[in-house]
Amino acid sequence: MFLQRISPKRITSTLLFLLCLAAIIPASAQPSCPTKRIVPERLPDLNIPRSGHSIFYANGELTVVGGHTTGFVPTPTAEYFANGAWHPMSMVYSHDNGFAVTLHADEFLIGGGHNEELGIGQSFTLERYNSTTHSFEGFGCLDKRRVLANATQLNDGRIIISGNHYANDAIAYFDGNSEVQHLKDVAQGRSNPYILPIASDDALIISGSNLYMNHPDTIWADHLKGDAFRVPLLEQWKPVFTDQPFNSSVCSIGDELHGEYTYMLAARDKSGQLGIVMMRDTTFSLLPTACPIPTKSSFGPIFYKGPIAIDKPRQRGYIVGVDSICRHQFVLAIDFAHQPAELTLFHTDSLEHATVAIPIVTPDGDLILAGGNPEDNYNPLSTVWLYHFGSSPDGQAAEQAANLQSIPLWLWILLTIFVLLILAHIIYLYRNRKHTVASPLTSNDPQSTDEELMQRICQSIERDRQYLTSRLRLSDIAVELGVSVTTLTDCIQIQRHCTFAQLIAEYRVHYAQQLLSENPEMKLNAVIAESGFTSESTFFRSFKAVTGLSPKEWLTQSAKLE
Repeated sequence: MFLQRISPKRITSTLLFLLCLAAIIPASAQPSCPTKRIVPERLPDLNIPRSGHSIFYANGELTVVGGHTTGFVPTPTAEYFANGAWHPMSMVYSHDNGFAVTLHADEFLIGGGHNEELGIGQSFTLERYNSTTHSFEGFGCLDKRRVLANATQLNDGRIIISGNHYANDAIAYFDGNSEVQHLKDVAQGRSNPYILPIASDDALIISGSNLYMNHPDTIWADHLKGDAFRVPLLEQWKPVFTDQPFNSSVCSIGDELHGEYTYMLAARDKSGQLGIVMMRDTTFSLLPTACPIPTKSSFGPIFYKGPIAIDKPRQRGYIVGVDSICRHQFVLAIDFAHQPAELTLFHTDSLEHATVAIPIVTPDGDLILAGGNPEDNYNPLSTVWLYHFGSSPDGQAAEQAANLQSIPLWLWILLTIFVLLILAHIIYLYRNRKHTVASPLTSNDPQSTDEELMQRICQSIERDRQYLTSRLRLSDIAVELGVSVTTLTDCIQIQRHCTFAQLIAEYRVHYAQQLLSENPEMKLNAVIAESGFTSESTFFRSFKAVTGLSPKEWLTQSAKLE
């Protein structure tokens, strides 16, 4: 009714007035994050494609150890970069999703990891790496079988070890001489936790994920020399989980030698917004930023992974991300010397494969991403990318990037008003020619719209049990529902906190459970085929991800319940 009373002449007058007003409005609102295009330098490839590996500098040499290679097979190999090439080394054991931590000046302690292919099981294995001789020596064992554990060296020389995956967790220590010993139980089991020293002989252990990679409602911090305590802020802002090995020291911004222990952790709230949690001693707070951390780009949603890698000399942190199809790499730079912290989002042009890998800061202040997995664990990468943030090959630009500085706020206001008024004029003309009835699905509530779309997605998947079709694609659902693939991807992520593939896998697992319950005599390979899975490995991995149990364990548990 309001639009019907507005004449085109009045719309034009209003437009001119508001454009003049926008030109004098001060840019006092919070600006958007500046965005820059960056061109990474490709270094020589690793000798072996790998993911789930550890990466660190040893004796000035960039070194990668362990992980798994093509086919999701653990590799007992390592490599170091020297004289422009990667040099292979043989390890004593495989350490797929194990940990690596400094032991002495030129020695590193490497331990744990999966003891089988396909990311299955845990191991006791422990070995030393001597960076001077480039040799490995197996010795002793862990206090328990561990995978996705973490380790940190305290200033008193002890190495603290904690974390596990699908197995019991506890805190242990290694003094460099005797065997790894149990120190204390944990208040909350964790996968790939942060172990953050807060004194020369004390540390806190936290994570946003439990032993099964789920996000518990209550977050506890284990205190090495004190009682565990709840952290309310981390229940609102849960630390971003990564399934790649990392050392908690990468996120330190303090001066440990002078007793200052401060850390930056990437965290996410329930809405999916990314934030930065600061931890100083036992106090947690949210870092103020000059603009919100962007979670979307012109290429679609940004999926951030991993810890924040800190460049202490330049007082800058980096967290990396990819788009939904792993074609664009994102690097968010956090200049924490400023208050509030200044942010810059860097993005690449389309790459053959962007990667989910732990970033490491070079002595020159550049960033390296080596290996990692773009989409699945069966096809890890061998590519190594160097991002020039602290230096550049030609010695000129500190950041080799084509600046796409964000449009000033006043211009955004002007453009927004212009578009809105043009739309109002179009609506006015349309309603004077034809009256229409709004669709019953139209809603001003984005959450309601997402919920309704999610219902339509589920109805489409469930109709005629489409999820049993092994070649069912997200694009098929998008065409049927008349929306874009990006819209469906965002909706599933927001409503179900998973990908389309994980959603389909959940349907197939539930159907497989039904077959196993109703047809106990049915052979497992027939169940796998009828449930829409294309391989046994995919079935076993999906079944355990959904139920927390193997099919055999689930059948045994179900029989007991009956």
